[in-house]
Amino acid sequence: MNMKSQLTLETIIMLVVLLVLAGVMITLILTTLKPPTSQEKAISKKEFESLCENYCNDPEKTAEYCRTYWNGNDWNGNKAPNEIIKVGEYNWYTCEDRVYCFLYKPCDRIGTGLALIKRCKEILCGIYLDKYDGDERIATQRLLQDISFSLKCSISSVPSEENWYDKVFKEGCKKQ
Repeated sequence: MNMKSQLTLETIIMLVVLLVLAGVMITLILTTLKPPTSQEKAISKKEFESLCENYCNDPEKTAEYCRTYWNGNDWNGNKAPNEIIKVGEYNWYTCEDRVYCFLYKPCDRIGTGLALIKRCKEILCGIYLDKYDGDERIATQRLLQDISFSLKCSISSVPSEENWYDKVFKEGCKKQ
């Protein structure tokens, strides 16, 4: 093989290597710089109801029942997201992005009405006080991370006698 053909062969090999590297780099850039995907698709109300029922019926999942909420933002489907709405058999006021199992689907095993909401608070506080060695401040922080009235709705529009959140959760976790 003469010098000229060897140089041409090396050039062709180098071009192929560069093309492969360019393809790899373009793929990496496109996958890395992808626009952030929107939050996961909201589960249907039927799926949510089923999830709440399953958590209610399983004593080991009681805490999950208490802290699980629907992950959408237009519960009533009127194309006006994050409104204050009433849900469940007790017509609890809530924001459409914070429909908790205990508001929507009562769990007779734990309680009913406001007693159910208070029991959920006791269960979650018990877990957090135990986990954080009785530290009320940290337990309350965790409780309020799990159960919150949405920041997308104004809690001030809920009549005080109907405000389950302020009645039950505002004071946080206290040692018994």
